[in-house]
Amino acid sequence: MSNAWNDPIRISAARLRLLVFFAMASVVLIFAAARLDLQLAHAHVEYRLHGTPYEPYIALGSIVLLVVALFRLTQMLSEIARAQLFGVPVIRHFRGFALWLLLMAVFEFVAPLVAGVLGAGASRPHMVRITIDLRDVLTVGITLLLFLLARLLERARRLDEEMREFV
Repeated sequence: MSNAWNDPIRISAARLRLLVFFAMASVVLIFAAARLDLQLAHAHVEYRLHGTPYEPYIALGSIVLLVVALFRLTQMLSEIARAQLFGVPVIRHFRGFALWLLLMAVFEFVAPLVAGVLGAGASRPHMVRITIDLRDVLTVGITLLLFLLARLLERARRLDEEMREFV
C-alpha cells in the first residue's frame, strides 16, 4: 500500500482521535457540572430526574460505559494513525468499542427495569414500567452493525496479508 493512500487516512485518524478526546472531556465536564449544579461559562447546566431514585446511578453508569467505549475508539484511531490499517490491534480495539457501546445500550434498557423493581414501594407493589426507547434500539442495531464491520476488517486484514505474500 502506498504512502499516498495512507497519509490522508493517518492524518484524519490522528485528528479524529483528538476530537474524540475532546468529546470525552466535554461529556464528563457537562455531566459533572449538571450533577454538581455548576455553571459553565454563561450556560447553566441542569440535571432533572423523572422516576426512580436510582436514576443518578443509571446516568453515571451510562456515562462511564460511554467514556470507556470512546476510549477504545481512541485506541483504534491511534493504531490507524500509526499506519496499522488492518492490524490485529485495530480490529481488537474496534470490537472493544462496539462491545462497550452494546453494553451501554443494554445497560440503559435493563437498569431502569431493575431500578423499577427495586424502587417499587408499598404504594405500587406490582407496577414496573417497561419503556423501549427508539434510541436504545438504534444503538443496539448500530453496535451489531459495528461487529459485522469488525468481521469485514478481519477479512480485509487476511486479504492484505495474502497480497503481501504474492509481492
